[in-house]
This record gives sequence, structure tokens and C-alpha cells, in this order.
Amino acid sequence: GCEVMPVFSSGQSARQAPDTWKALGTTDLIYACGGGIMGHPQGISAGVTSLHQAWEAAAKEIPLPVYAETHPELKAALELFGA
Repeated sequence: GCEVMPVFSSGQSARQAPDTWKALGTTDLIYACGGGIMGHPQGISAGVTSLHQAWEAAAKEIPLPVYAETHPELKAALELFGA
């Protein structure tokens, strides 16, 4: 058939992962967040890492602030973009 994949963009960062996970129950999506990556205070690589960490936490249903205690890239993202 005609499968579709949800695409999220514009203003995305690590902080939206839990709500998106709760709404969809999957990581099968496109999560386009240039500012959430390139705006990360520790650089682009840390921005990508923070998103991976946020989605790991969301899929495990661990609150982002709790997961961020042991994941410095996510912690920095939440401090910049809000939790």
C-alpha cells in the first residue's frame, strides 16, 4: 500500500521526545530538528547525541531530567531548551 511516516520539524529538540513517544508509541518517524542539533551548547555531535538519549529515555519511559543526570549531552540540551 501507501505507507506514510510522520515527520516532525520546526522547533524540535530533545525535550519533545517523551510527548511524541506517548502520542505515537514508536520511533518510526522523521524527527528533523536542525536547531535542536546545531544549537546545542556542546556542538553538533552533542546535539545528535542528546536526541538519541532523549529518545532512549522516552522509549524506556524514564523522565528526561532523571535520564539527564547520567547523560551530560541531554542535560545540556534540557538546560538550554527547557525540560
